[in-house]
Amino acid sequence: MKLKQLKAEIKELFNLVETSFGRNSLSYQNLDYYLDVLVTVYEYNYDTEKDLLEELKNLLLKLSKEIPELEPEQFKENYQSINEMIQYLNDNLTD
Repeated sequence: MKLKQLKAEIKELFNLVETSFGRNSLSYQNLDYYLDVLVTVYEYNYDTEKDLLEELKNLLLKLSKEIPELEPEQFKENYQSINEMIQYLNDNLTD
């Protein structure tokens, strides 16, 4: 996966959440925090942040109730690189 594509999808996801909830919303701030840490984990293959991965999944599931584009099937289709990163981290991080 190309990091450039991942970053483009992350930017698009932030724009969607900002439009729906605002930049100062807790959802936006949580998304910013979780994705920042997870992208760093993904880039450097560091393996200590699995709890944040679960928090990100929970946040995306919660947001999907208000943002149709974030429903699980559409998320996989619209955010393939983010989905691939989440799957990679899920498969490779230690418990």
